[in-house]
Amino acid sequence: MPNPMPATTRALRPTTHDTAELLLVDLATARYAPGDSLDVDTIVREHRVTPGEVHLALFELRRMKVVVRAPFSGAHVVVWHRRFNEVLLRDLVRMISVASTKATSLEDVPEPGVRRPACTAHGLALPADVAHFLDLARAIVQVLSPAARQHVLDDLLLPLEILCSARAVAVHDMRPALGETVRGAIVDLMEAAAHYGEWAQLPGLASDYVTALGVDEPPVRPVD
Repeated sequence: MPNPMPATTRALRPTTHDTAELLLVDLATARYAPGDSLDVDTIVREHRVTPGEVHLALFELRRMKVVVRAPFSGAHVVVWHRRFNEVLLRDLVRMISVASTKATSLEDVPEPGVRRPACTAHGLALPADVAHFLDLARAIVQVLSPAARQHVLDDLLLPLEILCSARAVAVHDMRPALGETVRGAIVDLMEAAAHYGEWAQLPGLASDYVTALGVDEPPVRPVD
């Protein structure tokens, strides 16, 4: 069952941000757990939004694959869990792989508009290396078709900006396999490769980064 929201938190909820972002923040902060159903009336009351905005947000969350619609009942059920960011990141690596065949230098790519990460608007923050990686990915995918680029921005980068936040990492015990210094060095190599036209290296480096950012799970002991 979803955890009740503290009254103090509810009073401070912003009402001008996109409803899908608010629900992603709820996932990041463990308001909902895997298997919980998202109730429209509850969301309307807690976030002071309209039912129409909630239904649109749920559609967006289904597109991000963090929520599914249950058969027969039609309920929207949370499927995001502490390892699911790796699924989104692997999808992002695949899109970077496609982009790597379409350009020779980051200098030739139109720069995306200046913006704040989605998490910033909700009082969350990204680790420095994660913010750098997502910003670099945003620049790299500018070479994709408009539809593919929009898919990356809306369905991959937006949820990752919130679900990879430091708060989400702490709340869900998503300690990365490698430290921030090593992860940052990999992103620096990616940026250098992008700037110097060595785009063929990007997929491998991006995959290495995702492995480094993956959850550090203890080894499983074999069952006798």
